[in-house]
Amino acid sequence: MKRLLISSLIYALSLTALAEGMQPFTAEMEAIRHGAIDIKARGTLQLRETAPDEWHYRLSTDGRTLSLREESWLTVVDDQIRPTRYEFESKVFWVKTTKSLRFDHERQRVTGRVEKDRIDEGFAAPIYDAIGYQLALQQALARGEESITLNVLRHKRPDDMSFRVIGEEMLQLPQGEIYTWIVEQTEPVSRDERKLIWIAPGLGYTPMRFGRYEDGDLKEEIRVLSLQLNGQRVDFSQQ
Repeated sequence: MKRLLISSLIYALSLTALAEGMQPFTAEMEAIRHGAIDIKARGTLQLRETAPDEWHYRLSTDGRTLSLREESWLTVVDDQIRPTRYEFESKVFWVKTTKSLRFDHERQRVTGRVEKDRIDEGFAAPIYDAIGYQLALQQALARGEESITLNVLRHKRPDDMSFRVIGEEMLQLPQGEIYTWIVEQTEPVSRDERKLIWIAPGLGYTPMRFGRYEDGDLKEEIRVLSLQLNGQRVDFSQQ
């Protein structure tokens, strides 16, 4: 579950958060790692506005085998999302991982720590952190783009993440059926690996499900259980 919950679970549910009109939300989700014994965890993803054009994006889970806290502080400048601070802490069984980063957009440098390693790297704008890039992906989809590449600092250095729209599907979820686009992550992926995202354009391009496959077999998935937008609960049976 570590790859999906610490890489893709952080991806889950930016919801109707476009820079020109981001909406606060709270989403409850379930993540499953399939294997001889399935490992499950539940989490909450929340986006809230802390001041005009300033936002806080937070993912948290708390399970017996996995706990995770990932946070991004963002500003919106000329309709462009900019990360200013990023914090990450996870524990999978007995293994703990931490990251702490600061983004200086005037100097175009990111500083901080990943585990015990000090980070001091230049970057080319625009750049996104490992959770905030979700919002930029939604912006691109809303503009009608079908092939998208973003500059993301996922680990110790910025690198490209690429996506493409490959189809559509009426997605069956525990709370009902919803129309979605299927988006494939094309880079970075390892050999024999496939990552798919089911996004609901009718709900502000909200990711509703994530799947990671190896040799065609579903290994990890995340799905939305409930969602509130601007304090109003979404009735998926009416979508």
